[in-house]
Amino acid sequence: MRLAKKVMGISKLVIILLLLISFLLGATLSYIWTMGFYAPSEFNIPSQTNLTIENVQFYPGDATFFNVTVLNPSYSPSTATVQQIKVETENGLLHAIVSTDPPLPKDLARGESQTFKNVWNWGDYANQKIKVMVVITEGSGATFETNAAFMNLTIAQVSFEPAVTVTRFNVTVGSMNSPISLDINKILVNGTEVGIMPPQTLPFTINPNASVTFTLNRNWKDLQGKAVTVEVNTAQGYRARKTVSAPPPVVLTFENVVFNNATSTQHFNITVHNDASSPAPINITDVTVSVQGTTVPITNITRIPSGPLQPNSSVLLVVYWDWSEFQGTSVKVAINVNTSQGFVATTEASIP
Repeated sequence: MRLAKKVMGISKLVIILLLLISFLLGATLSYIWTMGFYAPSEFNIPSQTNLTIENVQFYPGDATFFNVTVLNPSYSPSTATVQQIKVETENGLLHAIVSTDPPLPKDLARGESQTFKNVWNWGDYANQKIKVMVVITEGSGATFETNAAFMNLTIAQVSFEPAVTVTRFNVTVGSMNSPISLDINKILVNGTEVGIMPPQTLPFTINPNASVTFTLNRNWKDLQGKAVTVEVNTAQGYRARKTVSAPPPVVLTFENVVFNNATSTQHFNITVHNDASSPAPINITDVTVSVQGTTVPITNITRIPSGPLQPNSSVLLVVYWDWSEFQGTSVKVAINVNTSQGFVATTEASIP
């Protein structure tokens, strides 16, 4: 009787174990079957290489290059060959990077990453959206969008002062909220480098949130009434540009030149007119006469009326010069009327 009970107890335990084993085996088979159904879509290994751009880094202290870190993932089927790196800027222009370190093309094994130094001046696109594209030989390259580093180098003002001078003009440069100091090393006017006048000299360091006014040593008489583009360059690769219109020309004309034998051979008269279109009054300083290869500066003149010659006004100049030795020769005399601003009026007359 006791033996029968023991056998019955063992049989129940065996049945329970068999049920547990059947349950676990069924669950395992069910999981395997389910994963076998869904795995092809969930864990599909790509058939082509698919690169990833891990990072794009711009450095405010040097706008002549930027870095791109590229990864060939470990699940890629093969080595990837990076053929080219391109940049698309906010204005829609596509820029091909022609110089990288290491140079391209460059092979990347599965699971390998590489940082490329790209030589390209992005200073004109500071704080703008930049799309970086990596092109490979076969498979899918990568794109990455970011903003270039912030810099705020600007030309705040270009100032011409025709009432003061035509021999120079001023340019005010600012660097509001910029993250670093910048070294201004070149200033150009319509593409040609120009010098500056003391007290500043180039290179000149401009600090964040500072501004400076440069006086350009450039006669702008040839620029009157024209578009003028001023460009400021820095050693860090940044540029600022501003295009303005220079004031219209100062137009000085001669209404008459009078050598009067009956009055005196010790002086002659000139009437000069400042046109209504002229942007400023001018100050007549002296007159030069050139006759038979000799040029004579004359500062002894009387102005009627005195004071600056306003636009749409005329002045009578009594020029004290002894022209008696040329009397009766009908010799021609070249006459220049000079101004403190650097404007010159020129005419020619005959001595009777």
